[in-house]
Amino acid sequence: MKSKLLIIAFLSIFMTTFSQVKKIKRNDILEINKEWRLIKTNSNTYGIMDQNGKIIVQPIYSKIEKFGEYDKNLALVKNVSDGYGFIDKTGKEIIPAHFEINDIKSGFHSLYKKYVTR
Repeated sequence: MKSKLLIIAFLSIFMTTFSQVKKIKRNDILEINKEWRLIKTNSNTYGIMDQNGKIIVQPIYSKIEKFGEYDKNLALVKNVSDGYGFIDKTGKEIIPAHFEINDIKSGFHSLYKKYVTR
């Protein structure tokens, strides 16, 4: 009985969470994977989800820029605390989103060396 209640609770939370997202087609994301879509939640956060509902990038960002603006394999992200970083084409946050935008603009190459080309 407990397991049935847990399953029902999980499903209701899951359905409530994902019924409140809007899927957005964006060419740079489609080029990485045809099944992926940018999603926007009711709380105006962004992530990436596949067509089956699997979350690729948790919707924790206030902005996900296009892949290729700084590097063809990276997209600039902004978290809700106004920190900037980068995700890679697998959806992993490769450069932590705790930098100021000026640090990103002036020091991208050194951040790239530090976090990406280890």
